Amino acid sequence: MSVKRPDLILGAAVLVSLPMVPGILDGAISTTAALERFLIGLVICWVGGSLLGSVNTKYTLQSRRQDILRAIEAARRPAESSADEDKHET
Repeated sequence: MSVKRPDLILGAAVLVSLPMVPGILDGAISTTAALERFLIGLVICWVGGSLLGSVNTKYTLQSRRQDILRAIEAARRPAESSADEDKHET
């Protein structure tokens, strides 16, 4: 699974882990447990980011394909109409 913006994924993992900071500073949460929780949050954010990225890529490709088909159809119309006019003139 790949993501386009890993810096945003890391930022999301940090935001998810921010509520632990007071517990770490008070000594209620050990650094090992905090690191484990951060890594779990990072994995969850990475999976979520890759899923969102794949959905975005899928719909972007479909939209581009539709735009290309519309452009092809628009280019065919003038060419067909000028060919029809040439037939009527002769």
